[in-house]
Amino acid sequence: MSFEARVVILNYQGEGLLPQCLPSVVEAARAAKTPTVVTVLDNLSTDGSELYVHNHFPEVEFVKAAQNLVLCSYNDYLRTMEEPVAVLLNNDIRVGRDCIDPLMEKFMEDPQAFLVAPRVMSFDGKAVEAVDTRFRMRGGMPWISARYPGYEAHAMVPGKTFASGFGAFSRTKFLELGGYDRRFLPGIFEDADLCLRAARSGYRLYYEPRSVVYHMGQASFKKKFSSYSRESLAYRNTFLFVWKNFRDRGSKLHRVLFLLPWVLWSLARGKAAFFAGFLRALILSRGRS
Repeated sequence: MSFEARVVILNYQGEGLLPQCLPSVVEAARAAKTPTVVTVLDNLSTDGSELYVHNHFPEVEFVKAAQNLVLCSYNDYLRTMEEPVAVLLNNDIRVGRDCIDPLMEKFMEDPQAFLVAPRVMSFDGKAVEAVDTRFRMRGGMPWISARYPGYEAHAMVPGKTFASGFGAFSRTKFLELGGYDRRFLPGIFEDADLCLRAARSGYRLYYEPRSVVYHMGQASFKKKFSSYSRESLAYRNTFLFVWKNFRDRGSKLHRVLFLLPWVLWSLARGKAAFFAGFLRALILSRGRS
């Protein structure tokens, strides 16, 4: 069985990022044994992103989203694709020349594969940034990290992972699950939510260290949102993630018991972002009830 792939790079105001990242993606697509094409999915940029792509890489498809839905723009675009595997990347990621084929192998071996995530290095390539992701509940709140204690020792160990915001996804399974949930817009936890739904549906999520990418880390996100906004958004989406995905009686009781300690901890540290996030989550969740 053979597969085809499409790399889809989500872009917003990436005129300064694309020259640092897109050439490596195009080179990787050309080098892959897997037939691979590249698309830049643009979230209504007003800079010179489109001109750069057309002038330097005319073979790369440049598609404008109907509206800027951040990662949720993938939902509509993947419906138009024919390739069975979508390699989803941000515009602040450059890739290793041989990154595509190792991602594809799991889809050929395992029909239940939903995600194959790469090894993530710092943009300069000097440090491991992320390997397989781990998840557990801590004090009634989710702890999700690819930089857990000792993660460096697992950098070259293939295996399962909990979630990833980028990597290779089964297009049909992604769409079957409804893609990214808009309640988490403009971002944070939408990837964990999607991957948790995939795992609960019986699909498998893999980590493949032979595939390497180099990540700047929220380059576009940090331009648009202050540190306080990002922190309050993280708290808001943490609550939304828990309230959406852990609804049984035991989970609800667990949350109630731990809410007061979290409130006291936040008061003691002057964490205004915690309260702002909690209130925003409460308002949003009531609007959906």
